[in-house]
Amino acid sequence: MNTPKLKSLCLTMMLFMLVIGVKAHALWIHTSSKSEIGKEHPYKVYYADYHENAIEPVAKWYSDVKEFELWLISPSGKKTKLDPTATEEFFEGSFTPEEEGEYRMQISHTADPGDSKTAYQFNAYAQIWVGKGKAPSLPETDLALVRNVKSTDLKVLYKGKALPEGDIAILGPNAVSQELKTGKRGKASAKLNAHGLYFAEATHTEKLPENDPSGLQAIWRCATQAIEIN
Repeated sequence: MNTPKLKSLCLTMMLFMLVIGVKAHALWIHTSSKSEIGKEHPYKVYYADYHENAIEPVAKWYSDVKEFELWLISPSGKKTKLDPTATEEFFEGSFTPEEEGEYRMQISHTADPGDSKTAYQFNAYAQIWVGKGKAPSLPETDLALVRNVKSTDLKVLYKGKALPEGDIAILGPNAVSQELKTGKRGKASAKLNAHGLYFAEATHTEKLPENDPSGLQAIWRCATQAIEIN
């Protein structure tokens, strides 16, 4: 094999390994699902692959992922940008609920692809219930994963609309895993029977037209939610 072809093959393999590594990691918001008005509510944000029990140190996060923006949406729809502080392994912060109802925390960050032909978008969600009350409108980010407080249903939204045949992977307590497909309305029913922490992740790949102005061939998106069952 001549040198140019060898270099090309090596580059292809390096890009392939990079894709595998990136797809295995995602942003995750860790926080309690219940809170109280006037009480400080803490949270943490990790970049991790829980299937491999790997939490990435902040200094080694992929591309510009650590430049994510974290938003808090109140039950009345008020949107507030939160400013978490970086530690060695995660970002952390807190907020204080002022309304009854469902609060939602969300991240939507498309990492700088560099020379890659695939862009990676990391979406993360957390739902926090404060007493009884309404929920904010459904998120309109490119890919969203939300759950129903009254059931074990998970819903995947793609650009604001229900995503049928969407993929959801769940890692539960004692490393029990589930692989789900959403139905016509973008919903899937998960088994959340055991107490503990569940890591739910939806993924979707958008193939772009040939010679797209962006220079990209595809956009890989994930949406996560860490669900604590007490």
